[in-house]
Amino acid sequence: MQFFENGKKVRYNPYNMRRDKKLGSGLEVDVYQVGDEVVKFIKRYPGKKILLDKNSIEKMRVIGTKRILLPTTVLLDKKHEFRGYKMDYVENIGIDSYISLNKEDLVKENSLFKEDLTKLSDEKVLIEDLSHENTSYHNGIYLIDPGSCKIDNDLDSNQVFGINLELVNHYLIYSVLRNYVLNKYQEVDSYRFSREVNKEYNNSGKNDVLEFFDDIKEENLSEFVENRIKH
Repeated sequence: MQFFENGKKVRYNPYNMRRDKKLGSGLEVDVYQVGDEVVKFIKRYPGKKILLDKNSIEKMRVIGTKRILLPTTVLLDKKHEFRGYKMDYVENIGIDSYISLNKEDLVKENSLFKEDLTKLSDEKVLIEDLSHENTSYHNGIYLIDPGSCKIDNDLDSNQVFGINLELVNHYLIYSVLRNYVLNKYQEVDSYRFSREVNKEYNNSGKNDVLEFFDDIKEENLSEFVENRIKH
């Protein structure tokens, strides 16, 4: 099937691509890996409204984020109608590759997130939702679902930055804890546990994720979780 990406003709057949290339399928998109890229085909009749459109992707693809991954290419069909987009592929090698980073590297990782948030706020890109299912761990955390972003011109850049920062701070704590508890403490309700720790940090005023990582480096993550499970 013929598509156009950045004005050039390419060929993909989303109905006949090998199963081992398929990364997933949802109500809105089918997702495939092609080399070091991910190709997302939007279904003809998606289960809910797609937040991204051709114009949004054209704006997002030049922003140049490093950890909050955005589309790199728009895919159009032969009628030049919007059919999907491409992104960089990041292999998920597991949460241990992230939580084992030393303090200095954790600080660098969080700085990269804040740089991404600044770039997004400058372009009024608002993160609508984050999910641990759409996260890759590869010596860092990569957020890989731009379908939950939108451009909101009704907000100024400071408002967008604040909303995104709060969401990402809470998400990083939640994601690390939930994935860790799911793998190590299967008898514990990981969702409830993560929610309670997030509440603890909110109530104490520790709203920056760097303070969370300071704490888990003090105790180590296993002690941090076990101490709270006992209580």
